[in-house]
Amino acid sequence: MKFLGIWPEERKFDRASSYRVLIPVSLMFLFMALPQTINLYFIWGDFNLIVDNLSVANLTVIIALTKITIFWFNGRSIQNLLALMTNDRKEADTEEEIKKMMKIASISRRISIGSTVITNAVVVLWAMSRFLLMRQSGRRALFLLSSFPYESLITPNFELTSVGQIVSAFCTATTYTVVDTFVAMLILHVCGQFSYLRQKISELGTNDDVDFRKKLAKIVKKHDTLNKFADTIENKFNGMLLMQMLGCTIELCVLCFQALLSITEGSQELFVFQMCFLTLYISYILLQIFLYCYIGEKLASESSKLANAAYECKWYNMSAKEAKCLVLIIRRARSPLCITAGRFCSFNLQLFTKILKTSMGYLSVLYTMKSKNVE
Repeated sequence: MKFLGIWPEERKFDRASSYRVLIPVSLMFLFMALPQTINLYFIWGDFNLIVDNLSVANLTVIIALTKITIFWFNGRSIQNLLALMTNDRKEADTEEEIKKMMKIASISRRISIGSTVITNAVVVLWAMSRFLLMRQSGRRALFLLSSFPYESLITPNFELTSVGQIVSAFCTATTYTVVDTFVAMLILHVCGQFSYLRQKISELGTNDDVDFRKKLAKIVKKHDTLNKFADTIENKFNGMLLMQMLGCTIELCVLCFQALLSITEGSQELFVFQMCFLTLYISYILLQIFLYCYIGEKLASESSKLANAAYECKWYNMSAKEAKCLVLIIRRARSPLCITAGRFCSFNLQLFTKILKTSMGYLSVLYTMKSKNVE
């Protein structure tokens, strides 16, 4: 993230690191987003070329630019969240709690590494498939269907443009992945803290509990901090997540459609290579959208379980006045926390199935339109 210039920190005009982000943004915009969008005007009417333009990189780079912009502008807020995570680690007073936090950190790390490996493998397969296609056809062609204000197929313009497109593709893939996995890490941390808080609530009401008010005050303060933590994530990223949901729905549709075209109309020599690329690409998109739906489901579940923990603790050993204090926790926990797509819908496993159904519905429409055009 430091390499991309989006590591969470306060942005200052007199700090060079605040402008590092302009390098990947410029590459993605000048070599991918802008040329491909302009190219849509020239290929309008050619169904196959439009699908190829939208499926391979155009939608992906637009989403990546949205992510990197939102993440960069919210550097200060995200830095505060990291500070809270550091405090949670310092305040861990039992070996069991430390192990839970280390386990969550390990899971987040594996998700990040796995996603990065997969997305870079997608870029490598894409570049190799384009290169082999050019070699088979015996003529030069850009790796991405693009329109530039210069002759891009002559030396050295072709070589420089091709290198620029490949480098910008890796920047796009890395940006797309690191932002998603970073947000997932934040939410998984909140879920882990809710689990710890639930354990603390269940310990209330024991016979030797002489510091009930102090423990309850600490629990309420911690609960409020976690609610603000989750609300910050929701407020800063709900617009980005809306773009993610819509983009993934369209990408799944056009990528599956392109896979169908490869089966029915594609080159037999490169069929296996193209199908490997498309399968891995589709799997990666499914993985990313499922990741958001899973952590959204887990956040709602963990936050609502606090009410059950308060009800199931030994409140019958407390005085009536002390037991009434638990009502506030129960009432607050009955409204589960969630992450939303632009505040229109919450991310959960049900949304994941709806995205799949919608994508397949659009795929059916595209295939019908293609069949009619052929006739």
